[in-house]
Amino acid sequence: MYIAENEKQVNTNEIPAENLFATLLAEYEPVVPHKGQFLAGEIVQIEDNMILANVDAKRTAVVPPQDLARLDEADLEALEVGDEVTLYVLHTPIGDEDLLVSLNRGLELRDWENAGDYMADEEVVELEVIGHNKGGLLVAFGHLRGFVPTSHVPSLRRLQNRRELASLKEDMVGEELPLKVIEVDPQRRRLILSATKAQTEVKAQRLLELKLKEHEAIKGTVTNLVKFGAFVDLDGVEGLIHLSELAWTHVRQPADVLAAGDEVEVLIQAVDLEQERISLSRKALLPSPWDSFMARYEIGELIEGTVTNVTDFGAFVSLADGIEGLIHVSEMHGGRDLEPKDLLSRGDQVLVRILRLEPERERIGLSQRQVSQWEETEWIFQQQQEAEAVAA
Repeated sequence: MYIAENEKQVNTNEIPAENLFATLLAEYEPVVPHKGQFLAGEIVQIEDNMILANVDAKRTAVVPPQDLARLDEADLEALEVGDEVTLYVLHTPIGDEDLLVSLNRGLELRDWENAGDYMADEEVVELEVIGHNKGGLLVAFGHLRGFVPTSHVPSLRRLQNRRELASLKEDMVGEELPLKVIEVDPQRRRLILSATKAQTEVKAQRLLELKLKEHEAIKGTVTNLVKFGAFVDLDGVEGLIHLSELAWTHVRQPADVLAAGDEVEVLIQAVDLEQERISLSRKALLPSPWDSFMARYEIGELIEGTVTNVTDFGAFVSLADGIEGLIHVSEMHGGRDLEPKDLLSRGDQVLVRILRLEPERERIGLSQRQVSQWEETEWIFQQQQEAEAVAA
């Protein structure tokens, strides 16, 4: 004989007679859900202050007002009669007591499972920073609150000053951070994430994207100025504009051209995936002064300029269109016996002859020695006349 109940069949022929009554009673008696248990349910009624769900436990589960209050408006609006939901038993019912359940904890369970999947797959997830404490940042992971330790946030771990650290944390509230889940412990309600681990993967992906854009123009933001150039943020990775690539003219220090926070358009010269380096050029996108200079001047012509720097081997002179040339010490007045610093100083006005033009190497060779005394005298006389005209 077979007895069917709740889609189960019991073969009574296989059960000893002394155990038959107990077996049948167990089949007919509903299992009482216990506190802490998760149940699968179906929403059967939605009211303003409660939700009723069928959990197949011979009674209707009730989601009380205090649990509904913990759900955000979007979750509540999305619920419909007939929805399959996961519910958490808040209290083991005795007798005819209501079966009180938490829909919020059921949604949290789904988020814990999702967090575990993210950790297992080592997948990057972008989460909003919703707050901070002494130890780090707080982020929203669905209905859970995740924690990102300060040591796992690159922009924070470098700061030693407590006030600066707290200020930067506050500034980060509302930002979206790429993160990796590194610990999931539902029992202890611990969800730990790392921006550092995510950054490694995000950076590698971004470098690959920029590698495909070599020799293309891109916009970025100046993040830091150093002696040898300027670092530029390119949406998650930094590239370097070397001092020599800031402008066509000689740049003594990056601060003469750029400032932290400036938006700048640059050319991606090269991306080294192995070294994780990006070489940029601002100069390449600016009009080349060499084109106009080469159209106006030839080797052998006289040109005047201003000394910008004096070295052991000669003096650099700023010419027309901002181009610089070099007077080698052997081409200075006074010959090799004297040091360049004894012959010229920064700011001196000089008349020189063009010896070499090398636009492909951005070099111009200049000479004072090959300027005749008569040419020098006439030039000085013209300068005096111009000075007198200005003074008048």
